[in-house]
Amino acid sequence: MRSIVLILFIIMPLSAKDYGANWSSLDSRPTPQWYKDAKFGIFIHWGLYSVPAWGPKGSYAEWYLNGLKSGDSTRLKYHAENYGKDFPYRGFIDLFNPVDYEPEQWADLFKQSGAKYVVLTSKHHDGFCLWPSAESKGYNSVNGAAKRDLLGDLNEAVINAGLRSGFYYSLFEWDHPDYPDNVVRYVNDYVLPQFKDVVQRYKPAIIFSDGEWEQNSKTWRSEEFLAWLYNESDAPDDVVVNDRWGGETRFKHGGYYSTEYDPNSDSVNEDFIRRGWEECRGIGRSFGYNRNEGPEDYNTSEELIRLLVDIVSRGGNLLLNIGPKADGTIPEIMVDRLQDIGEWLGKNGSAIYGTTVNRITQSGKVKFSLSKDRGTLYAFVNQLPEKALTLKGVQGTGKERIKLLGTDKLFNWRNRRDKLVIDIPKNFHETLGLSPVYVFEITVLPYLNEPQVFINVQDDSAEITINSDDSTVELKYTFGNQTINQTSSINYNKPFKVDKPTMLNVQSFAEGFQPSRVVSQPVNILTKKNGLIQKTFLGQWESCDQMLKTNAVEEKTVNNFFLDPTKENDFGHSFKGFIEIEKHGIYEFQTTSDDGSRLLIDGFPIVNNDGLHSRKTVSGDIPLKAGLHEIEVHFFERGGQESLEVKWKGPDFDWRHIPAFRLFKTLD
Repeated sequence: MRSIVLILFIIMPLSAKDYGANWSSLDSRPTPQWYKDAKFGIFIHWGLYSVPAWGPKGSYAEWYLNGLKSGDSTRLKYHAENYGKDFPYRGFIDLFNPVDYEPEQWADLFKQSGAKYVVLTSKHHDGFCLWPSAESKGYNSVNGAAKRDLLGDLNEAVINAGLRSGFYYSLFEWDHPDYPDNVVRYVNDYVLPQFKDVVQRYKPAIIFSDGEWEQNSKTWRSEEFLAWLYNESDAPDDVVVNDRWGGETRFKHGGYYSTEYDPNSDSVNEDFIRRGWEECRGIGRSFGYNRNEGPEDYNTSEELIRLLVDIVSRGGNLLLNIGPKADGTIPEIMVDRLQDIGEWLGKNGSAIYGTTVNRITQSGKVKFSLSKDRGTLYAFVNQLPEKALTLKGVQGTGKERIKLLGTDKLFNWRNRRDKLVIDIPKNFHETLGLSPVYVFEITVLPYLNEPQVFINVQDDSAEITINSDDSTVELKYTFGNQTINQTSSINYNKPFKVDKPTMLNVQSFAEGFQPSRVVSQPVNILTKKNGLIQKTFLGQWESCDQMLKTNAVEEKTVNNFFLDPTKENDFGHSFKGFIEIEKHGIYEFQTTSDDGSRLLIDGFPIVNNDGLHSRKTVSGDIPLKAGLHEIEVHFFERGGQESLEVKWKGPDFDWRHIPAFRLFKTLD
């Protein structure tokens, strides 16, 4: 059973404050609720690369120019055979003529699909613009064979269809004379005025920034741009942005968090759910249309619907990409997929739109979503059992029978301990039509918001304050790994003090509601013995071993496995100390990192998350006796984003960050 925490916050009017040009202020802006409710959007990659529309299977066809410039033999061969080896990429501007482009038909299809918002590439990494950008100096669709404002026409059609309209914009380009040699001039004289122009022209509901990884956000002047966007631009007050604003910003700063061809991302956590997150991917492997892909390279409608369900069950949105052809038509296989998704959503949309994350996201293979009032649970079932469907961790309530969405079928049910059992009538399957996913609508008791816990550590003691947004709830707490019991745990009445390090566990109770999630926080009353020895390395490596063969440039004591915030690219850390184990048993450890990491206990490798990769989680386990055990964590970063999280799981507790009071510098 997989659990995810629902974090609620008060949504302030987005226009009620001015935001400063710094991440601290910008990150305080909540993600607009319309976006979190939408769940499903359409991404469109369309441009000069749609003319050759070719890449090796499994590659991005829109990276055609990059292949030519980097010496990709397969793309060079294709280009020479079809256009001549000396034919310049920019020559495609005379061949990109979408005579069959009907933006109203596109918008109608997107509405049929059930999507709520649309994002078109205004400018990809090749620099070609789909609107009459003055900064492009004629390298745009109005000055090319198309002779048309492709972005503006679709923007109008999408809005007229009742959908939200926005665009994608690439910060860097492969073929600009000022990039990367004169990046300051490139940003100041080209990117910022061009980006502001496209915002003011089309007033986007959503902006998908990309191409951020080569420079940090200061170089891109992203904080300045976003402050302007929120405070001064003509974009709507509830404009939505993503997190791709600099090499250090993904999964940290900006708006919603964006994953790519990574729907089951191990990165998804409580912060993702609070901020909102989105998986973007093509129906096939490529974003831009790739004529080299056959039907076998495309996801089926069933796979896409199940993908949408999985993402929504974990609090995310799906931004599903199509790649139109250069003539302005959308490939039939893509049209079919979108129509199939729309047909399913027409019957089951109430389980998708405007829902939130259930505390338990799945039971076995059954996924869940929850209505905003938390009184209706939706259970997504790929294949119905013959006799009964059993859902662990679910309790029904009331006297009404359970409904199967899209039908008039009602089902008897009963609670059995911590399970809900739904009876499936005999021969029921014979009367039921096929569906990629069946959805049961279940009435449940809503659960309470989690309490807020404030721990103020001063010298050798800590003051604990516990609050709730409902004064009628009963607050209970325990220490260590003790389970909270409504009848025997300690009642919270007023702030109190503790003088020893421990884990504090708090839960809310009220009649007519399910208890809140248990909030567990460490009370880190530390001594001089606590801490880890952190060494810092500078350089470029492909593994932790390579890093450790170099000399450290700095050594200091830290309280936990934290990255040095002053480092951005090409650095690494080693952490060494001892971890205190209270009870004999099997302990699991995991690292989530970008790039490589590994974890050793008593010199034995437990977690191998090494190598060059994006954010990834790897776990391992080991039996440990009570006492102190040596722990080492190695981490390195090479360009782009960087992140490191270290968690553990014990015999009496679930996954959590290792508390600082359990870490020691020496055995003494």
